[in-house]
Amino acid sequence: MARKTKDEAEKTRNAILDAAERVFYANGVTRTSLEQIAEAAGVTRGAVYWHFNDKTELCTAMMMRVFLPHEDMLAELAASPSAAPLADLKKSCLHALKLMSTDKRRQDVCSIMFLRCEYTEGMASIMDRRTECKNRMLASSEKLLTLARKQKALAAHWSPRKAAVALQALMTGLIIGALEQRDGFDLATTGAACVEAFFKSLKP
Repeated sequence: MARKTKDEAEKTRNAILDAAERVFYANGVTRTSLEQIAEAAGVTRGAVYWHFNDKTELCTAMMMRVFLPHEDMLAELAASPSAAPLADLKKSCLHALKLMSTDKRRQDVCSIMFLRCEYTEGMASIMDRRTECKNRMLASSEKLLTLARKQKALAAHWSPRKAAVALQALMTGLIIGALEQRDGFDLATTGAACVEAFFKSLKP
């Protein structure tokens, strides 16, 4: 009986998170109430408060269910060798774009995070996650680009730091552009072509 109760509670929690994705995406975080989320989930407002203290905690839990694009890149890099640093870095970028182009949940949650959320003081934990993730990705990229420089595989007009910053700006711009346009911008083709062109510019 206890097991059934636990399973039911988890099912309710997931239903609330799923509903939050839909309503936050449709209305934006600021203009969404817990009552609207409860109605969309088919539960009472009290059920929402049983699982989450407030809207910020609910929004944070919803976003934590999805890897950010930079986290996808870091995971791919962690699984790759570094004998060919530029190839490894390019592969991780293309992998992140492919995931973003095929996974609707990633698209919706990242749209909420980047385009439909006002970052007030209460949302600091989400901002901290974004900042920490971007900093780790920048450091990982710069490390691989520094290795490429030592291997004489990086063009002289690029410093590892500048190339890492430019790559991060490119990836962020592509992903946000695709989220804004959705059907009008294909990450798997246009985005990948932009990444390919950028990495060609890095070669001596």
